[in-house]
This record gives sequence, C-alpha cells and structure tokens, in this order.
Amino acid sequence: MPSLPHHAFALLLLVASSATWANIRLPAVFSDHMVIQRELEVPIWGWAAPREVIKVSFANQSITTTAGEDGRWRVELEPMVASSNPRILTIEGETRVDIEDVLVGEVWICGGQSNMEWTVDASSDPAETRASADRPEIRLINAPRRTSNVAETDIDARWVVCSPKTVGSMTAVGYAFACDLQDALDVPIGLLSINWGGTRIEPWISSKSLLTCDLSRAAMDSQLDAIRRFEGLTDAERFDLQEAAKRRQRRAHAEYLDRQLTSDDGIQAKYIATRTDDSAWSTVDLPASWTSMNENLQDFDGGVWYRRTIQIPDDWSNRQLRLQLGSIDDSDIVWFDGVRIGSTVERHTLPRGYRIPAALVKPGPRTLTVLAIDSGGEGGFNGPATAMKIGPIDRMAANPPSMSLAGAWKWKRGGAHRGGRPPAATETMDPPGTRVTDYAALHNGMIAPFAPYAVRGAIWYQGESNADQATRYAEFLPLLIADWARTFERDDFPFGVVQLAAFKPFLPNEPAAGDWAFIRESQTDAALGSSEVGLVVTTDIGDADDIHPRNKREVGRRLGSWARGEAAGPRISSGVRRERKGGGFEWRLDIESPGGDLSTRDDAAPSGFAICGPDGTFRWAEARFDPSGRAILVSHPDIEDPVAVRYAWQSNPENANVVDARGWPLDGWRSDRDLDSE
Repeated sequence: MPSLPHHAFALLLLVASSATWANIRLPAVFSDHMVIQRELEVPIWGWAAPREVIKVSFANQSITTTAGEDGRWRVELEPMVASSNPRILTIEGETRVDIEDVLVGEVWICGGQSNMEWTVDASSDPAETRASADRPEIRLINAPRRTSNVAETDIDARWVVCSPKTVGSMTAVGYAFACDLQDALDVPIGLLSINWGGTRIEPWISSKSLLTCDLSRAAMDSQLDAIRRFEGLTDAERFDLQEAAKRRQRRAHAEYLDRQLTSDDGIQAKYIATRTDDSAWSTVDLPASWTSMNENLQDFDGGVWYRRTIQIPDDWSNRQLRLQLGSIDDSDIVWFDGVRIGSTVERHTLPRGYRIPAALVKPGPRTLTVLAIDSGGEGGFNGPATAMKIGPIDRMAANPPSMSLAGAWKWKRGGAHRGGRPPAATETMDPPGTRVTDYAALHNGMIAPFAPYAVRGAIWYQGESNADQATRYAEFLPLLIADWARTFERDDFPFGVVQLAAFKPFLPNEPAAGDWAFIRESQTDAALGSSEVGLVVTTDIGDADDIHPRNKREVGRRLGSWARGEAAGPRISSGVRRERKGGGFEWRLDIESPGGDLSTRDDAAPSGFAICGPDGTFRWAEARFDPSGRAILVSHPDIEDPVAVRYAWQSNPENANVVDARGWPLDGWRSDRDLDSE
C-alpha cells in the first residue's frame, strides 16, 4: 500500500480525532447494572464535543446542559426514592448512550487494604455463601490496582451483578455488609470496591489534603517537585537515569546477598555441594510457610536452606531447562548441581523462574539447592504447588514436558538476617508519585476516577501497614475521612472504621504490651471525634497466626448494624481511682454500653485488665462488675497505690472477655495516655 503524504496523514488524524471526540464519553462508573444513590442529588458527568448540547434522562427527569470548551459536562438529578425496577439512564447529544438495568438504592465505598480486599472465596464457608448469593439487587464495581501522580478521570471497571457465579471474587466484608443492609432496608445495594492489599493510608489521601497537614506537607511538596522535574526531562535523560538506577540497584542487591551469605554457616559447611550429607536435615513438603515447618521459625528473619535431588531423564541431556519454584518470601539464591543459576531479591509475590544452561544438564541424579532469605514477617514458599516444576525449554511445544518439584525437600535453618531490608526490585524507573507507597498515588489512580459519584458513605478496613506509626495514623485517618467527604462532595459522610482484629501470639507474661493496641486507639479516636464516624471492634474474631482472619461475615454484619443506626459497641468512658474498703485503692471504670447489659463471653469474671503501681510494671488485675452493671472495678492485692490501668492492651488480647448483650466486645482502653507509652 503506498504511503500517504504527510499533510494527508495529518488531515486523516484530525478527522478521526474529531469523530472520536464528538461521541459522548462517560466514566466507567456509569455503565450497565449501576446503582444510583437514593435520597441525594446525583451528579452525572462525562465528555463530548466542545459546546455540544447534552440531555440526561432518567426516572421521569430530563436535564439539559452544554459541554464546556474542554468538552466536559455535568448535571445533577434530583433525589429519588429507592427502586428495584430496572430502568434506562439515557445521555443524548450528537450521539446517544443508553445505560441499562439501573437501580436506585444505597451506595457505599469499600476501602482499605487486604482485609477489605479479601474475597468471599478466600474467607470462611465460601460454598455456603455462594449457595445463598442469588442477590441480583446487590451490585459491585471493582477498581483495578492502579497508581498515578495526577488525578485520573476514568478507570477500566464495570458493574457486576451478584450471583452464585460472581460472588466468589467480591470483597467478603463488603458483601456481608451489603447483605445486612439489603435484608434490613429492602433496597438495592451498590458497592464501590476500591482497595489494595498491603497499602498504607497516606497514598489514599489526596495531595491537596496532604499539603494541609504538618506531618505530610514537606514530603508532599518534595514529591510534587520531583514530578515536575521528571516531566521536564528529555527521553534521553530519562533513559540515562533509569540505567543508572538499575546499576545502583544491581550493586545494592549483590551487596545484600553477599552480606547474607558471608554470615551463613551453610557456605562453610558446603551446603551447595552435590555430595553434602543432608541425611540429618528435616523434611518438608513444599510449598510451605516457615511457621508451618517449625514454630521456632515464626519470628525468625534470615536464611533457610533447601535441597532436593531429582533424576534428569536421558532425553533432557544437553537441553536448556526452565526451573520454576513459585513465589518465595522474600529473597532467594538457587544452585543446580553446585552451580549458581540465579537469584531474586525482595520480591515475595514474584513467581521464580530460572534458566539452567544446557551444558550443566546431564542425565542422572542432580541436586537443587535453594537458600530462601526472609527479611521480615513470614518466610517460605508461597505456592501454589503447580507452580513448582522443571522441564526443557521448548518453544515449539504447546505443553512441554516437565517434572513437579512440589513435595518432599530437605531443609535446615541457616544464619540470621544481617542489616536492613534491601530496596525492592524494579524493572523500570517509575515516575515520581506512581509507586504504591507514594503519597496520593492511590487516591489519584483509584479514588479520583469515581468522584464525585453519589454515595452514602464508606467502610474502611486498613491500618496493618501503618501499625508501627500509631501517632501519625491518629492524624492521617481523620484527614482521610475529611478528604473523601470533600472528594465526593458531601457535608455529611458516614464512615465506618474496622478496628484491627487480634493478631500475633498472646503474651501471658506481658499484661500491657502490644503495638497494635496503639493503632486501635487511633482508630477509636477517629470514631469519637465525629458523629459521622463509626467503629467496629473485632478483637474477638482475629487469628493469632494469620493477619487475614477468615470470619469476614461478622465484620460485615457489624458494619451493617452501624450503618443502619444501631447502637455502638461498649467502651470505657472514664476511669477514676478511688479508695476501697479495707485500705488501698482501686480503679472504677465507667462503661457506655448502648448495646445492652455487660457480661463476659465465657461467663467467668472480667479479665484482660492490667494495673500498675508507681514502679510502672503492669500486672494482671482482679476485676468485677459494679452492682450497677455499667462499671468495672479493678484492683490488685499487691498494689496498694495503682497509678494506671489498661484493658485489652495487647496485639492479641485473647483474655479480654467483656461483651455487651449482643456479644460485641468492649473496646481497649488505657488511663495513662499522658505518658509516652508507644
């Protein structure tokens, strides 16, 4: 085909661009099966040709407007009552868009990190949930993971109607919340599922709000300056910077692995040698986490050695092999018959794949050796089992032969971790403001594309990734709540906070120690600071060994109760030290319990209280209910002059047993907030 002259090609582009621009375009949130918020004004917006006349029609309403010079237009529908009657939302201009099966009901944002993202299929009783999930009036639109350093206007997402086939991939907390609301209110429910596992709170807040906060202003200014500088670079300058960053990263990763190897006895003992005697090593079926291998590895950061001997078939001889091990937490080094064939640094979710050169591949028994290095948290092979295999590289074969590597491996604990965590591996230099940890990056990429869609409010399950900075979180959570209210143009914005569930081992000899207790306190403060904010306490449904407790149904039910205006859970409102009969002092803790009379979930005496004297050492206290039933008296026979008392002050306060009439747990509390206890 002959090429077009340059001016003809430019004209063709102009015509094509004008034709595309003339079509009405809507954000993805306006699509088939959407749910419109009842009883509020409903913004509808989109893009068209400049000055194009647009008419929006729905439910006996028709509103006309004119697109601006930039093509953007917007109207507001008058508030409507709930309706399960499927109707069509029509937008007309030079072209026409019909959005079908539109309902009117309650719309909520489901935000946070992995415990909000956690799906029905990964939670408790998924089969039972699927069997009862024929709920077509519950709809959900899920935001794909996306970061940006500018506020985006659209996102690739579509509404999904709830059914036994679709419910499995929905947020489990959000679905239970929606079921509770629908059962009680008998209206359609729409969920904007906007969450990302492992994320901190700062990226979910807009740059505008972060610039107003003393804690984040300097960092936000610096990030915006970096974005401006990056945008001013030429392509050649960006390439040079990227290559320099890669070189620095390769050096840092090599130094990190060398540091771990030089401190490991396995190198001196020649664990990588093919003739190493591993008969005394332990055996494990991989994939497996370290905790499941041995409880002594639960808090271990460092290296664990793995070995396995495999039989190479004759027809694999002198052929390149691909070794696949699944994902490994966090880093690894791999040897084939004593020859190092690859390594990966700080990529705990990345499936490992290494090439074994043909010259090394000989028939007969060959030894695989892996040093897995954990730099924090849980270590091990993350699975699935099907991801662990080895076989020839054959690009012509649809299903090349392979041998499973799942199953029995020998293992032995190596050396402890040395130094700090290395920088995570990246294949390209990300523009400033686009990493998942960057300030405002998730607000720009995942919240802004939905704004200002009409919603009733939000539910929020996040804080695990900020658990080591409770004081900062105490400022950022109210900032986020106000920021989202402004983003969605709401003066009143109900916001339900899920307090972090119990996690980590219970510490029977440390009555008042636990970093998660402080982050829970920050979440409580946010709820007490505004009548629009609700708190759901979940310390009774956590899991000491899993940061993702599977009982999401009860979390959603409690959020639904709050959203429907039911009574909040019990909380200690004040504590007063008073003299007791017989000498000495005790603490009287007054408790607000709008959910009914107090009791204990195990019918035993109240427990989970700790008290300390002037020496500052907390001890488990004796506690009993006041005759009024709305106060608890706390003392210790060996502490005559108690100066402070705490309740449920552990990351996993499993002995805290006070509940209201519904079984909701009493929130944690401390009297000594004026002390620097973090």
